[in-house]
Amino acid sequence: MRRIGAGDAIEAISPGPKGLDGKPRPATTRQRIIQGLKQSAPFSSLQRRIIFFNLVGLAVLVFGVLILNSFLQGLIGERVNALVIQGEIIAITVAEQTGNDTTEDPGFDPAAADVILTRLVEPTGVRARLFDREYRLTSDTGYFSPTDAQEVAAPAPASAPPAEESMMARIEASYLRFLESFRDELDPFSEIPFGEVASDQEVMAAAQGQIAHQVRVNPEGELIVSVALPLRQAQTVIGVLQLSTEGGDINEILRNERLKILQVFFVATLVSIALSVLLANTIASPIRRLALAADSEGTNALRPLNPEKVEIPDLTHRSDEIGDLSGALIRMTEALYKRIEAIESFAADVAHEIKNPLTSLRSAVETMEYAKTPEQRKKLLDVIQKDVSRMDRLVTDISNASRLDAELVRERMEHFDLAELIDMLASITRSHGEDRKIKVEVHLPKSSFEARGLEGRVAQVVTNFLDNALSFSPDGTSIVVEGQKVGTSVRVSVTDQGPGIPPENLASVFERFYTERPESQGFGNHSGLGLAISKQIIEAHNGRIWAENVYEDGDGPEDVPLGARFVLELPT
Repeated sequence: MRRIGAGDAIEAISPGPKGLDGKPRPATTRQRIIQGLKQSAPFSSLQRRIIFFNLVGLAVLVFGVLILNSFLQGLIGERVNALVIQGEIIAITVAEQTGNDTTEDPGFDPAAADVILTRLVEPTGVRARLFDREYRLTSDTGYFSPTDAQEVAAPAPASAPPAEESMMARIEASYLRFLESFRDELDPFSEIPFGEVASDQEVMAAAQGQIAHQVRVNPEGELIVSVALPLRQAQTVIGVLQLSTEGGDINEILRNERLKILQVFFVATLVSIALSVLLANTIASPIRRLALAADSEGTNALRPLNPEKVEIPDLTHRSDEIGDLSGALIRMTEALYKRIEAIESFAADVAHEIKNPLTSLRSAVETMEYAKTPEQRKKLLDVIQKDVSRMDRLVTDISNASRLDAELVRERMEHFDLAELIDMLASITRSHGEDRKIKVEVHLPKSSFEARGLEGRVAQVVTNFLDNALSFSPDGTSIVVEGQKVGTSVRVSVTDQGPGIPPENLASVFERFYTERPESQGFGNHSGLGLAISKQIIEAHNGRIWAENVYEDGDGPEDVPLGARFVLELPT
């Protein structure tokens, strides 16, 4: 049989991939955090989210700029104005140089007009067409002269597309097809043979003496802006001049503008990523540090026991939510360690207090076999019974004290009538002091006297004050209960006429297991937890509690106190 050594025992209880039952052990909190950090490399989840949402906002902005076509509308307006100015100059020149003065049949010479039109339009880079009064096409700078070819001459064929389109060309084509779904349906740009009648709306409007324009699209999907102006001679319209942009002119300008926008978007993307990473690091890094430090198993989570104290990074110098979080975690950690220390101290005090009756009980039991007479046995049995009662009282009070915190957290604080509560408790104390002829006087405000808190727990504190006063009050004296409003708080005091409290013990009376009773009360009849529990209850209500002596004239060391006063304050 194999002997199990210390190393095997340590290995058996240490956290590993499998537990004692052979099943995989669940990952600890720290292991999950570390695993999450590794999976999120090079950026944490928070960093990725910040970068993603910043880029989404930037992309939506750029997408909106490209889709809304505000630049396109402005560009079209500028082109229309430029074409109108050019057209007016050309129309005046053609009308004056080629028009006839015949009033019966006003018109212009198509051949002469074609020559002049070609010379005037050639430097402008636009396409010009002339129509007579019957809307028949007589000249078109996009084709050969009608004297050379009376039939329509097709435009020069476009160069053959490359065998393989570039990536940018495919992206741009997809983008243009996508824009088509957002753009209003445009009329196609029609080619008119020489001598044929035009059906364009702007041509018909110009024949009526108006200046009109229209936006159309050619078979290649390129935008073409057309402007029609009347040819006038002596206030008579003798023809129509139509100027049109060449296919691709506006699209090229738009393409260049889109390229500039995309370049700006690319630079803005790099800047946004850099700023997002910087912002995320200022948020994610301290949160990661706080998460690792706040791990419930501490910095040595892989060990079954962690003797090291958890240290939360101090980021309170930051004036933001992370600084607030760091401060809250630091305060929470300090409160937890104070609570742990309080529990340890309480356990030590409990062990000490229980050890005294146990020692006395053991001594009485060991002495029992040496007792010879019934009187001796009776005395020992009385000691045993008293020690058992004392231990029972200690265990009960200790149990109540240990449950107090949980009950204070679970229960809901409400407003209650403090005057009615004091009257009821004073009447109970008054009945207990009748045999000793002790009076209980109550002085409360005539107006409403209410407090906010747990009525049962406040009653426990006042009862403790009254019981202490009854214990220390000589026969035939009085106990005075007073209540008053102090600002936004209510104050309740219980004053007796007993021996008072030693000045050096005024603060010690609220410590656990402190007890100093008169001889008539008997040793061990009180656990010394009553005032400690009272202090815990009042502090849980955000109130104050203290004890003081009552003097006639002063409070010097030579003065003898006339009694003791216990005071509590509760916020309303």
